[in-house]
Formats: sequence, C-alpha cells, structure tokens
Amino acid sequence: MKLVMAIFKVSVIVPVYNCEKNVGRCIESILNQKLKDLELILVNDGSTDRSLEIIKKYAANNDRIKIIDKPIGGVSSARNAGLDAATGEYIGFVDADDWIHPEMYSSMYDKITKTHSDICICNYIVEYPDQRKYMSLNTGKNVVSDEYDKKRLILNIIAPKDLNINSFSVMGSAWRLLVKKELIMENNIRFPLGIPLMEDLVFCLNAFIKSRQIVIDKGFHYHYFIDSLSSYKEDIYLIHKKVFIILENILRENNLYTFAQERLKIRYINMCLSTISNEASFSNRKKLTDKLKHIKRICKDKKLKEMLRSLSTKNLKVRRKLLLFALKHELEILLYAYFKIVIFKYNFKFFSY
Repeated sequence: MKLVMAIFKVSVIVPVYNCEKNVGRCIESILNQKLKDLELILVNDGSTDRSLEIIKKYAANNDRIKIIDKPIGGVSSARNAGLDAATGEYIGFVDADDWIHPEMYSSMYDKITKTHSDICICNYIVEYPDQRKYMSLNTGKNVVSDEYDKKRLILNIIAPKDLNINSFSVMGSAWRLLVKKELIMENNIRFPLGIPLMEDLVFCLNAFIKSRQIVIDKGFHYHYFIDSLSSYKEDIYLIHKKVFIILENILRENNLYTFAQERLKIRYINMCLSTISNEASFSNRKKLTDKLKHIKRICKDKKLKEMLRSLSTKNLKVRRKLLLFALKHELEILLYAYFKIVIFKYNFKFFSY
C-alpha cells in the first residue's frame, strides 16, 4: 500500500457517539497537548444527542480538527474511518469519555522517534467518580526488541500466566498506544467489524506481532474514565467466543498458536467465568431459573470441559481452586452465589468512597 507523506507528526483519532457530557473535556485535553504538530480527527458515529453540534463548535475555531460525520457503525468502524483520513506520521487513539495529560504525546513521540520503535505504550490511570487507580506496565525493559521479550508481552495481552485473581496481564487497549502509521498501513491492520467489545485487543495483538520494536513510556498519561459499574450484556458469551476465534486465527497465521496455547486456555476459562459473572449482574432482569440455565449451558461448553481437564491447579489459591471445581462439576447455584457476593462487595466498595 502506497503511503502518503505525513503532514503532522501525530494524528489522534476519537470515535464520538452520544458523549455530549464528556467530549468537550476530551477535546480540550488533546488540543492542550505540549506537542502542537498534531491533528485531531473526530469521527461522529451517528450520535443522536448534541455530540456533533459540540465537536463542530470546536472545529470552527481550530484548523487542526477534522470531522468525519458518518452513520452509526460501531467503534471499530469509526476508528477505521479515522485511520483512512489520518495524515500523521504516528497514530494515537483517545476515547471520547476520557482525557489525557498535556505531555502525553510529546513524551511518547520523543521516545518512539529516539528509539526508532514502531509502537510506544504508556501507563494509565483508571478514574472512578471518587477514586483513582494507577495501572503500570512492568516489562522489566524500556525497549522491547528481542523476539522472546516481544512474545512474552504478546502472551500477557492474551491472558495472565495463571488463573489467580491478581495475576499480571497487559490490557490490550489502543488508547494507550502511539503507533507508526507505516506499520498500520503496510500490514493492513484494522479494527475488526462486527464485535462491539474487545476490538482493541485484536488491533493490539496484530500490531504487536507485526512490530519490530516497542518502547515503554512509564508516564501515567492516559485517564480512563469509569462513571458507572458495568451493566448486563445479553450476548456477551457469543461475543467472547467470536473474539476468541479471531485471536486463534491471528496466532495460527503468525505461527504462534502452539506457543500461546496455555494462555489461550486461561483466556477461555476466564472468558467463561466472566460470562457467569455477567449473569449475576444486578442489572440482569431475567428470572433466576433462566440465569441458572444459562450458567449450566456455559459449564457444559465442550471446549471449556476439554481445557479444564488439562489444566494444572497446583499454584492456584484455594478460593480459585474451589471456583474451578464448581465450574468443572457444573454447580451453577454455587457459581451464581459466588459472583453475586463478589459483585455486591465491589458495588459497596465502589459507592462507599
């Protein structure tokens, strides 16, 4: 694919959908970047609130802002439209509910150019209404170029090393990256259509596999805003399985499937546990009998059964072993009760600050 000569150092792509409350804060944090050689691409994805009106007002007073107004197609469609329009040498992504530190892109651009890397990853802060949590990436090295180290990073994007609750993993989010546009265009890396969740993970996996070198920026530059607890998602099980198949195919195409098999096993089991947790959500209005039937169906998943049989629980904590025992023996009532208690405790902690 022929590359167009860069006009800006960095293009920042922001998908915009019904975010009138927070999009102004997001835009201002990008326009206030120390790095001024930057274009902002706002992709309105069929918003029905005042989002389009707000972003047009910002664009009217700043020639670094480009607006793409398109029918609703989902976040992947919006980001892909932004990629097609981007003229920057490097690409960044910001979600419209979030905001960034003034030195984010000056710092990341400095590191990615000085080390001649393809990708720069930064740390981030999870912003709750009344508290914040600092999330750091501890790779042991600031520059990841060795093939073994890069593969280890890829494994940690797929899943943690074991099923213990606090095991280290790398959140595969596009918004913590600065990526060389040449890498994206030459390898035709895009966000997958048809999945409303975890599209970032697919993009990150493809980008990391194709990259030659990755540099870590240890600054906490990105503010990831969570203003409410996650709600019940009716089709989350099917979405998880669809994403899992996509990940398997990517790994097979790049001769990494055998290398990543154990992590894939952990991801699949965690995926099933997450789906069961979803059934215990307070916003799930289904009858209890229907919730338990769905949990039972998940427990009977043939692929899950196969993975549980070959899983070693040697280094797992007792509570985790009991959870897997319940999963293996299809104890749906116990699983439901466990996650109901976990969610209740999380709710109490979330709202008690």
